[in-house]
Amino acid sequence: MQKLCIYIAFLLLLTNCKKEDETVFEINIEQTIPTEIIEFKENIYVTLTYEHPLGYLGFQDPDYLSLEVKDSRLNNPDYYHLIPVNPPNETLSTNGEILIEIDAPFILGNSNLETLVFEIRIQDREMNWSNKVKTPFITLNKE
Repeated sequence: MQKLCIYIAFLLLLTNCKKEDETVFEINIEQTIPTEIIEFKENIYVTLTYEHPLGYLGFQDPDYLSLEVKDSRLNNPDYYHLIPVNPPNETLSTNGEILIEIDAPFILGNSNLETLVFEIRIQDREMNWSNKVKTPFITLNKE
């Protein structure tokens, strides 16, 4: 009987323990322009909005790449550096906009037209990833 009581107490203890809340942050796409381009001629501009309760976006180390941008036609994403949005060693709730300029894409196949989508997410200084957002379809035309 005593073992049963200990077992029940142990189960109650485990079920009442909560994992610490992880820092969760979100990004959203505010605007993507243009959505129809001529290959090699025009860059794509994506405006993201972000909200982070601790402001842990961006890294001091310029070699740390925390912005992930994936072309839907390719297997692997590209990574870029984001500068910190807060002063070093500061914890401040932040929100704002990030403008991303994506170099002029080109058609990968033999056709005169291709469509693609970019998937974007950001890693914070606690190594947590934001949600993944997708641009609207972007149409590439040959000149």
